[in-house]
This record gives sequence, C-alpha cells and structure tokens, in this order.
Amino acid sequence: MNTAQKQWVRMIHVAKTKLNLDDNQYRALLTGACGVESSKDIKTWKQYESVMAAFVKLGFEYKKTAPKEKRNPDWITWKQEKYIKGLWQLVGRDKREAALNSFIERITGIAYIDWLMKPQAADVIVALRKMACEQGINPDRKD
Repeated sequence: MNTAQKQWVRMIHVAKTKLNLDDNQYRALLTGACGVESSKDIKTWKQYESVMAAFVKLGFEYKKTAPKEKRNPDWITWKQEKYIKGLWQLVGRDKREAALNSFIERITGIAYIDWLMKPQAADVIVALRKMACEQGINPDRKD
C-alpha cells in the first residue's frame, strides 16, 4: 500500500467515525460507491473520490485536495501520464483504463499508472511508441 492509499484509508475512517456508521452501513457505502468491501481495496483516485462523494451526501465535510498538489516528485509526471494515455488511445486494441493498467503491469510489474515512478513511465512510453511505429502510426504527429 502506497502513501496516498494510506492517507485515503485514514480519511475514509475519519468520515466513518464522524458519521457514526456501523460496520454494515460502512461496507454497504463502500460497495455502492466503488464496488469494494474494504477501504484497503481502493486503488485509484477515482474510487477514493466516489467514496468521499458518498460520505459528503451523508453530511460529511472535508477539504478536498487534488492529487496534483500532493504528487511525489519521483512519481510519474502529469505530462507523462497524459502522453501515455494518449498513446494508448492510438495503439491499444482495448481502450479501457483497465487494459492500459494490465499493459503497464506487463511492462513494469506495477499495476496502476498512478503508482509509476518516472523511469518506469519512460519504459511504458518507449513500449507504446514502438507499438505505434509497428502499426505505421507516427507518435510525434501533431493532429
């Protein structure tokens, strides 16, 4: 579990406590919001945000912090992430983010794009550029 996930779990448990949810209510909220039964199973920012949105609907108030503000300088940059996702839309057969994450795991051994370090992101970019060239697509085109 990375640092961001630990912070998410802490915030989720604070919300659970402040709203006085029992275990069944809490698990039902997690299942309904993002399809998991434990906060430790939350792997992406989108899942965390959907859980927090469910807590807000129940009256919980918190200061929302975008992940961009907390990103570790050793992690993948926003430009790298955007570039990888754009290349994936060009060359991937299955355009879903889950398929991209499977590809990333095959290349780097890391399951999610959000968890990549800069050198691993560079490896993914090289692999995607190679796929683009093999498919006759110029990855440097400006359109």
